[in-house]
Amino acid sequence: MVILGIESSAVSASAAVVRDGKLLSEAFLNVGLTHSVTLLPLIKQASEGAGLTPEEIDAVAVSNGPGSFTGVRIGVATAKGIAQPTGKKCVPVSTLEAIAYPLSDSDCIAVSVMDARCNQVYCALFRCADGRMNRLTEDDAITLDALCDILKGYNEKLILIGDGADIAYKYLHASLPDLTVASPLIKYQRASSVAFLASERLENNDNIRTPDELVPSYLRLSQAERELKKKKEQ
Repeated sequence: MVILGIESSAVSASAAVVRDGKLLSEAFLNVGLTHSVTLLPLIKQASEGAGLTPEEIDAVAVSNGPGSFTGVRIGVATAKGIAQPTGKKCVPVSTLEAIAYPLSDSDCIAVSVMDARCNQVYCALFRCADGRMNRLTEDDAITLDALCDILKGYNEKLILIGDGADIAYKYLHASLPDLTVASPLIKYQRASSVAFLASERLENNDNIRTPDELVPSYLRLSQAERELKKKKEQ
């Protein structure tokens, strides 16, 4: 099975093609350009690098959040647009789960963190060992103080990973001296992780969606919605 993976939930963006559990091609950018400009060229680059046409893609996987509202929206809309004409299968993947995936062989607890601003992070914890991940917490938007309290409950190797890892480390390391940060080589979410996770779901016929059923998972209101709600409450 050939899977196109799409990731655009934060500053970086990427596209990857995986066939039968093997990564064929991946295109990645982390330069802060608008995803509406960069994502389609990245998908084209990954597809052409794999020597495949759009018709040869069996399923489209996308990180559907949490993350940047605009980035997640662009990624999901792009996945729907690619899948809709031929009714290809769609597989939504948690951004935080995709972030943790490179640590699946590391015998640790992966602490996936994304900067959610307003002194908050999007966060989820996964116990990683022997190439497998077991989810310990649901995706959530929490304060760094709340994350500190959660991590104090684990007497295991903790590795921060994700675009919020450095921010979280600066805030938490005084209270959690054994806390470490993942290597820059794997720190940022990538489309290949999205595609590999989707491959597992497709094998198990789990969490598969039609293009119409594919939706973002934002976890919280956008800034504009929060400000409007605050005004109504005054």
